[in-house]
Amino acid sequence: MQTHAAYLSRHLHQHGYRIEVFTHRLSDPQMSQETADYDAAQPFPVHRILGRLSYQHNLQLLSQHIRRFSPDLIYTSTVYYGILQQRAGIPVVCRCVGNDVLRPWLGYPFQFGSRLLNNPHLEKLLHRWLERHTYPDWVELLFRRQRERITKAAAHAASHIFANSAFTAGLLQAIQVPQERIQILVGGVDSQRFHMPDACKISARRALGLPESGVLLMTACRLVAKKGVDLLLDALPALRATLPLAHLVIVGDGKYRARFEQYCAAQGIDNVIFTGRVSHDMIHRYYTACDMFLLASRESVNASTGTRDVETMGRVLCEANAAGIPVIASRSGGIPSVITDGVNGLLFEAENLEQLIDRINYLHGHPQARSEMIRQGLLRARDEFDWASILHAHRQAFHNSHIFQHRPIG
Repeated sequence: MQTHAAYLSRHLHQHGYRIEVFTHRLSDPQMSQETADYDAAQPFPVHRILGRLSYQHNLQLLSQHIRRFSPDLIYTSTVYYGILQQRAGIPVVCRCVGNDVLRPWLGYPFQFGSRLLNNPHLEKLLHRWLERHTYPDWVELLFRRQRERITKAAAHAASHIFANSAFTAGLLQAIQVPQERIQILVGGVDSQRFHMPDACKISARRALGLPESGVLLMTACRLVAKKGVDLLLDALPALRATLPLAHLVIVGDGKYRARFEQYCAAQGIDNVIFTGRVSHDMIHRYYTACDMFLLASRESVNASTGTRDVETMGRVLCEANAAGIPVIASRSGGIPSVITDGVNGLLFEAENLEQLIDRINYLHGHPQARSEMIRQGLLRARDEFDWASILHAHRQAFHNSHIFQHRPIG
């Protein structure tokens, strides 16, 4: 389950709602026991029955369970299942993170053969084949057009959509979703867990095996093209003059990690620490240990398919604000919905190396401005980004859909 769905499900259950959760089957067999233990610990049923390729068959499965469960409302983590409002005659509230509109990941979008593709073994074989092969452009074009048609129809069918930024709201309006059905809702962070004012920075560094002296610059992201990690690496040599003991701590993993490590070795950049994947339960310790948080996201376009990949919000920015660490981020996608330049952080133009270096030096050299941005970030994390605000907005949307009473929700 996604972090967002997990928080929302537990919150609704605690407030007396009857919940059933439907999500995708596990794709990593090594996590089967961990996942089974997690599901068993939830106070509501978790059904891992949905295929990752067979969208149309997923709709059929969900329709069957809706008839059995008879919920008063359906909540979905993407716009794709907004179409269930037409099929079941039940209000559907969706969350849209933007990339579900920009590059629909619906897998196989057609009805014919969808049931067959729901077979777990066949699905696994197809995943492996697709990782090693490419198919003709006309096939990609055919699939993309159908995915886009489904996405538009599903978004239009939903009764209410939470957009995670103004950028995402713009994407929805571009496919003619009525503005009155879109609500911008930024955030999703446990501000109390991330804010550790009494924690010792040196102790935190020692516990994580990080350098105990000098300035630690942190980024947390998947190591993919859109995250702009290469720009951060390029900034390090130029920062040696002003921050000679600075290190960049890269929290996360991804397909570009080996490329970045090889680049650092070739360029003689020896002040980078790759932590690999860090669990959500542990990541707050890295914020505590570091001095500045950087996010250099950019828009990335797939040369083969033309699909765009954009930072539509950046939850790590909410986490950094909650942790009381100053933020510098690119003015890209939905980031300005989280960071207001000069208020709870600083923005620079995407891919502008000179501006990035300038912002880092400015924050380091102006402690008063840095402290004020930290203060504003803490306030915004508590009052706007915290799960309490996010969950309250969801319950209000359910209320507006006339589903406020403690009755079943799916």
